[in-house]
Amino acid sequence: MKKKRDREKLFSAKSQALNIGVIVFILGLTFFVLFRSLYDPDNPIDFSELLRLEWGWILLGPLFVFLSVFCEARNLSLILREIGHHRSWRECTVYASSDIYFSSITPSATGGQPAAAFYMTKSGIPLSQSSAVLVLNVTFYTVGLIVFTGIAFLLRPEFYASFAPTEKLCVWLGLGFHALLAAVCILFMVSRKMVLLVGGLIIRLLSALHIFKNREEKMQAFRASIETYRSCLTILKKNPSLVFRLLFYSVMQRLILTPITYLVFLSMGIEASLVDVVAMQIYCTVGASAVPLPGAMGISEALYVLLFKRFIPDPNRCMFSMVLSRSVSGYLAILFCGYVTMSHHIRATVRARREAEALAEKSIGPAEDA
Repeated sequence: MKKKRDREKLFSAKSQALNIGVIVFILGLTFFVLFRSLYDPDNPIDFSELLRLEWGWILLGPLFVFLSVFCEARNLSLILREIGHHRSWRECTVYASSDIYFSSITPSATGGQPAAAFYMTKSGIPLSQSSAVLVLNVTFYTVGLIVFTGIAFLLRPEFYASFAPTEKLCVWLGLGFHALLAAVCILFMVSRKMVLLVGGLIIRLLSALHIFKNREEKMQAFRASIETYRSCLTILKKNPSLVFRLLFYSVMQRLILTPITYLVFLSMGIEASLVDVVAMQIYCTVGASAVPLPGAMGISEALYVLLFKRFIPDPNRCMFSMVLSRSVSGYLAILFCGYVTMSHHIRATVRARREAEALAEKSIGPAEDA
């Protein structure tokens, strides 16, 4: 019952309002610091820039956001189909949207996988199998980001060479974090003995520090989770070609968002090649993932200004391009995924309530007739 309450708490209006409030605060603080640091009394901000934009280019951006969500939905659909659960495109979009939405509004993206697992179990997929599916999806997502970073190094290695030490550090921290996460996921799927050894040591340490008391219960739950994660490996053994398809969609999920910045450049009349902008956006995305903030808010905006000032020397125009790019690739993505998730949640809740009322009426009816 406690686990069920914890899962439902994730969807409560209070919990979401708190998480969204944190995001708004981080964004407000970020914009305040950026505008203050870039403010030049001799070159005041010209808001008429917005009136001169060619908005047709920016209006293409939502298409790329939708395609990015589709890529994750496609991955989940492929994995679920391999284990015998054929789900519609609409259902898989709900799973993907809930993952993206809750990852964006919870610290360190901790709410994404529990939310997706919640909707999978509601649609009839056992929790053990939904957990395995999500672990496999996270594994390829992290490996995909590493490949994604490699594309930037191949396209424009000179960009990285020109970065300041702090900018290089962000890139390597982001890359290192995802490499470690991918290694942990693979370890959980392959080496049961190693995971038992490491996990047992961690649990005993936490118990000794009085972080929790019921050590045996934690160990039992830990052993059960290992079997769930390792079951992912059997999916790949049955269909090795699945590896390449999952990796392709994982890379495309990230890569397909990068041209949005180029569309912003076109709308503002900024001259730059598509390859240059895409490569720089990749570095920016990877570097921003180094900080465990909801949706990488704050760090994404700050790093964008630092990196893209090479293309846009005017700080005011650079800020405008950042706001426009992040509004589509970041904020619009959260709104879209939030709408898909919450509309589905409300419909499912209303439907379940009606079914419960109908069942109650049927059970009361015969008693009243008697």
